[in-house]
Amino acid sequence: MALKSVSVAGEVSEARVKETTIAAVFPNWLDLPTAVTANILQKVGHVDVLKSVQFVCTGWHCISMDPLFWRTICVTAPKTYLDLVVGKHGFYAIKAINRSCSQLEDISIAYPTASILRHISNSGKNLRRMRLERCSPNSFCFYFGLSNRELIEAAKKLPLLEELEFLHPDVSMGCLETIGQSCPLLKVLKIIKKKKNIRGTECDDEEAFHIAKSMPNLRHLTLLRNRLTNAGLLAILNGCSHLDFLDVRGCFNLDLEDTSLGKSCAAQIKELRLPHDI
Repeated sequence: MALKSVSVAGEVSEARVKETTIAAVFPNWLDLPTAVTANILQKVGHVDVLKSVQFVCTGWHCISMDPLFWRTICVTAPKTYLDLVVGKHGFYAIKAINRSCSQLEDISIAYPTASILRHISNSGKNLRRMRLERCSPNSFCFYFGLSNRELIEAAKKLPLLEELEFLHPDVSMGCLETIGQSCPLLKVLKIIKKKKNIRGTECDDEEAFHIAKSMPNLRHLTLLRNRLTNAGLLAILNGCSHLDFLDVRGCFNLDLEDTSLGKSCAAQIKELRLPHDI
């Protein structure tokens, strides 16, 4: 009996050691501090939080209902186009925006629609940064994408906006002047186009002139694969005197080699990325 008791005690002790080891290697997420858990849930993804994560436990649900959790929102492209067609993508995007209760400061969203943009502008009185990916009317179906009018109306409600990024836009950027006038604090502008601009293709300085005229406080400007020429870039340098970062990679209508404009860029811009840079 004594040997048996010792054996049982040893097994219990060994089991406790294993439990302690497992707990050390795999801590219980439910016991983590709220701030740490919220940070982890942010990395999981806002759509996944809305779909399932918020239902795991009471603590996670409480975090998901806190407007401060939704100050920064990222809604990436859906895994299938079916989610776009049946409206799931837009549904979760709007739901995330509504959860912010007008505390929204930073949003990045793929395939934005007019409805989504209206919700952003109505909840974005504190919005500092906005990134719109694939905002093209022809991105998949006619009711996706944004028009100039919709972008202009949204900008009028975002006076604190400091950073604006368009990724793969196919819409005209003729609205940039009005956006600049409506968002006087704008310091960062990124327009990253999908199609490569080969030297000799049609030149277009319209966007450059709008930027130069209405965005004097810009510090950072990225114009990837743009069709601007030396005239447009000169206007930007004159109109945006505070500019210290300029990225014009893929803008092959520019001629900056051994020119006065190239020298001006080098003198004025602290960080310069040229058309042929990788």
